[in-house]
Amino acid sequence: MPRRQFEVFGTAPAPHPREGDPLPLITKLARRAEEYGVDGLLAFYNHKSLDPWAVASAILLHSKALTPIVALQPYALAPFTAAKLIHSLNRLHGRRIDVNLITGAAKEELDQIDETLDHDQRYERAIEYATVLRHLLSSDEPLVHQGRHYRYRRLRTHSRLEPEEQPRIFVAGSSPASRRAAEQIGDIAITHPEPVDAFAETFIAPSGSGPKTGIRIGLVARPTDDEAWEVARALHPSDRLTERKTLMRKRSESDWSRRLADLASRGETYDDVYWTGAYRADKGSMPLLVGSYREVARYLDRYLALGVDTILLGRLFTEEDFRHSSIVLDAVRAGT
Repeated sequence: MPRRQFEVFGTAPAPHPREGDPLPLITKLARRAEEYGVDGLLAFYNHKSLDPWAVASAILLHSKALTPIVALQPYALAPFTAAKLIHSLNRLHGRRIDVNLITGAAKEELDQIDETLDHDQRYERAIEYATVLRHLLSSDEPLVHQGRHYRYRRLRTHSRLEPEEQPRIFVAGSSPASRRAAEQIGDIAITHPEPVDAFAETFIAPSGSGPKTGIRIGLVARPTDDEAWEVARALHPSDRLTERKTLMRKRSESDWSRRLADLASRGETYDDVYWTGAYRADKGSMPLLVGSYREVARYLDRYLALGVDTILLGRLFTEEDFRHSSIVLDAVRAGT
């Protein structure tokens, strides 16, 4: 039986700048990820955490082959600045840098910058942003661009990269607007998945056309189901406050937050493995797969059988996290 082929990315630590020295955390995680065969690390963007480009630089400096995925927020960085950063990091480290194009789901952060675009309009801006970015990374010819959001007159950034050095663009989201953006400018459409049967109906393209598909999940796997569930529930206790927050998220502007809030409000567990407990406990926006190594591997394999070929793992920080997850991932690759 041929081995399953898929990529696995972890998530870089995103400590608040005042939470102590973050460099040892990032360095240790990068080296551990490389030791366990992880392909790269996602660097988040939000107003509280370290800048993802600085985090990506640390990942590149303290690893040999990891690919950073840098969260790229159009309102925070002009496309020509992003092109220069991607080109510069590639030249300095001889490695591809991928980007996760995001549009903003935290209303308080959008309010802080007086964002005037609505949800769908932000994806329209992202499409134009990526179009400009791709030109600047693929050609040194002057760019003349008269768009709705960006206007340039013979712009040259001298940031051309060879085809194999070009960043892949991950487009985050599950709404129709995000899907249109992924179709037009994305290499990989990434989302927090629903339980696998619902995911097959709501997210997977029937024809298999369009960009590749990636999912962001967490794994809590142990030798037995009972051990795994004991760990999961100890890590993510919920209370009345977090339950109210879950209900409030059903009105979120974010499509995937509304979907998960709806699932979480109806129940914690689906298919005996898919668990919304972390979301219900306000400990993250992704679902967890919980159970024995065998059961979690089987469930994850069902996503891959639908066409998923990129996995972004949250909750992958300690040696124990990597060890347990690697048992699941090795079983999926081997088809056991």
